[in-house]
Amino acid sequence: MIDIRKFLIACLVVVTFLAANVETFAWEVSACGGCSVPDSHPDAWRFYDRIRSFSGWTGNYYKQDTNCKEIHYKRMALGGQNNSWVDSSDIHYHISHGGSRWDAYYDKWLTAVLFEDGTNLVPSEARLAWGDTDLEWIAFRNCTLLNNTSKGYWANAMNRLHLLLGFKTNSSKHNNFGKIWANKMKKTTILWWTIPGQTVTQAWFNATDATQPSGTTARVLAEVHNNYNDHLWGNGYVSPDPPVDNWYWWWDHTAGSPEYLAVNNLETMNVYEVVPRTVDERYVQQIGTAFGLTGEVGDLCESLVMADLRDPDSPKVLEVSKTTGHFYFHDDGKLFLFNPDVQQFPPDQAVERSESFLRQYDLFPANEVGEATAEFDTITEEGRDKGTVRQTFYQNTNAVFARQLPGDPIGQEMVSVAGAGARLKVYLFDKGLVMGAMGKWREVVKIGEIPVFKDGQTAWSFFDRFGEKIAITPTFVEYDKAVPNYETATQGYYELPGETYQTELIPVWIFEVDYYMEDRLVLTADTFIPAANSYLPPVVTIIRPKNGESFNYGETIVFDCQVEEEFGTPPYSFRWESNVDGVLSTMQSFASSSLSVHCPDRSCDCRPLPHTITVTATDAKGFDSSHSVQIMVIGDCGECEDCADLNSDNAVDMKDLAHWANRYLTQSGHGE
Repeated sequence: MIDIRKFLIACLVVVTFLAANVETFAWEVSACGGCSVPDSHPDAWRFYDRIRSFSGWTGNYYKQDTNCKEIHYKRMALGGQNNSWVDSSDIHYHISHGGSRWDAYYDKWLTAVLFEDGTNLVPSEARLAWGDTDLEWIAFRNCTLLNNTSKGYWANAMNRLHLLLGFKTNSSKHNNFGKIWANKMKKTTILWWTIPGQTVTQAWFNATDATQPSGTTARVLAEVHNNYNDHLWGNGYVSPDPPVDNWYWWWDHTAGSPEYLAVNNLETMNVYEVVPRTVDERYVQQIGTAFGLTGEVGDLCESLVMADLRDPDSPKVLEVSKTTGHFYFHDDGKLFLFNPDVQQFPPDQAVERSESFLRQYDLFPANEVGEATAEFDTITEEGRDKGTVRQTFYQNTNAVFARQLPGDPIGQEMVSVAGAGARLKVYLFDKGLVMGAMGKWREVVKIGEIPVFKDGQTAWSFFDRFGEKIAITPTFVEYDKAVPNYETATQGYYELPGETYQTELIPVWIFEVDYYMEDRLVLTADTFIPAANSYLPPVVTIIRPKNGESFNYGETIVFDCQVEEEFGTPPYSFRWESNVDGVLSTMQSFASSSLSVHCPDRSCDCRPLPHTITVTATDAKGFDSSHSVQIMVIGDCGECEDCADLNSDNAVDMKDLAHWANRYLTQSGHGE
């Protein structure tokens, strides 16, 4: 009889020997843009494309729409393939709709990851699935996935996973969230200084502040609190793989803003044009003075930067958007870095201390600041099974100032300005030291007035017709009924995130909306609808080709689209893209015979995959909307290989086991 222990030891010796003779593999990123409306592909792809450009990183796989599947995340014991897909990467980013489903294992309704093909993933199907191979960090931009009811059950998916990042509340569409998150994690060298990358958690919270509207709460789960110190591989410290026990941590951060002013009687609103800023070295240095920064200004392509790197444990970085002049200051040794020994700065003093600081350095906008609130982060250790709280910490006290402008032509009615670009925040360390700040909202000038929808019912009728296509920053939520609260609906303006080009503030109706699915309340979230026709996006629809059509390789395909009348401001520009072949045309209609066959990344699956064809229409004011269809280009993808042939040498043998062992030891932290 074979002694199983000796057999396993012998296998380990062979694997170790063979592993020493195979190459060392790069860290791998994967991503899924899992829903077409609102289109999550641009955000997911830009994250994937950015991370794989970093030193030491390569792309594992990218899936879109119906090609992003439940089995990629589901535990092996239930027929899933998580070890071959999501867990074969070091970091994974997923965007799709969020909703609720009955979880038979836990015997209750819980949040679920929803897929374009109609399937879903409930927490029990991912139980103890993630982290036992390569995966350290997985992030979901799905509405309410990590809400109070479900977060502990999703924590049970962690099997040596370091961090599970997501949102307690809604998460709104932003095509550059993933790119911003990626950029902030990267260690960057400019001039003669190297700016350290932020931790995975710091970058997630900063991206939330920069892109998400008021009320959005990001939430990050960790197995042990040391995991919050993780940087991306190759960009700083990475904690050892954590043990799995009955406890986990969760950290909440709210983008935040005070309540909106209640205004619902305006029939005409002011038109505010954005005044271009001169964002140069002098402009950046003036802001840098407030944070004790002196010296040269570096160029990071999309932003200008100043830094104080004298203390390696507390690097201070100021980034200023070239597009708008918005600034983001962060002391990375303090802001969003968990420190259980730090005492919270008193919230009742935060607004006064922050306003004093802003006024001292001429960063407090005159005549535009309304209400202010004090907020702080909570970091909690909790039991997985019964939700027992063992300890809670309060950190990152901050003051949030709301922007207000005259809404009516005679200047008697002030209205709120919503959106991430209208956010002014100051973060305070325990003794009142400023450890973070963001602001410098757009300068505007009144250039006229415009008739607006005088009641909420009229504005909402456009959502009834076109859904989230006409909403500003739609939410990633599954719903079959959306019910607005007309009594609390208010009028205001919307200011886009600070890195985004904008010519005018957008007059809007702000609705508190209940989203239902099969009569179950899924989400309550603010929804922003333009308050005049000329600010509605140019709703575009692809006429040809039809969704699901197939074409032979080399066949001529006709592309055409139409824009709904009375939407947006003509003239319109168009941009057609394929997720495989990139930009196809900038014409409203055209024909092409050059689309390629979309062969899978993995040679063991040789069936062609569909193209996702997206057209984006942009109007004269810069507002845009998109529409996508999937088509198949049929052609040869070569011979299939055996999926067990991991090293692609046309043989399934012990070298494939060594290939897996090398990845296990070099990529997942198991060798530490």
